[in-house]
Amino acid sequence: MAGQEIGHLVKMANQIVLNFGERRDSKMAAQRTVEHLQKFWTPAMREQLSAYAAEGGGDLSPALQRLLADS
Repeated sequence: MAGQEIGHLVKMANQIVLNFGERRDSKMAAQRTVEHLQKFWTPAMREQLSAYAAEGGGDLSPALQRLLADS
């Protein structure tokens, strides 16, 4: 996968998790982000992000990385 493409997906996912209140409740924000991704992202986008998380997901929000890696 192109580095720019996954970088953009990671940036968007991190912005979404922040908007859902990661600083207040990281687990709830990560869960709501996954629900958002399931509703609004294409399967290919979700698969790319999940693969990135499974490989360590270094730039992802920690709570989101754990949730994606487990799914």
